[in-house]
Amino acid sequence: MLGPLPALHKYLLVAAALVVCTGIGLWFVAAPEIPLNLRVGLVAGAAAGIAVAFVLVHDFHQREGRPVRVRRRLH
Repeated sequence: MLGPLPALHKYLLVAAALVVCTGIGLWFVAAPEIPLNLRVGLVAGAAAGIAVAFVLVHDFHQREGRPVRVRRRLH
């Protein structure tokens, strides 16, 4: 989604997504309306963080290995 990024930026983006989503999982555990176990909240948050990080870092465009040559006819 964000295109080609340097390796350091990819690692920072993945770490930030994991931290934020794990925090959201902990927040769901702390909410009294949703009865969840601490372990379930952490695992669900980490799984969501991995999915979000993959979507943010992965390049979904199909890239061709080399450009295609176009031959023009001479009239």
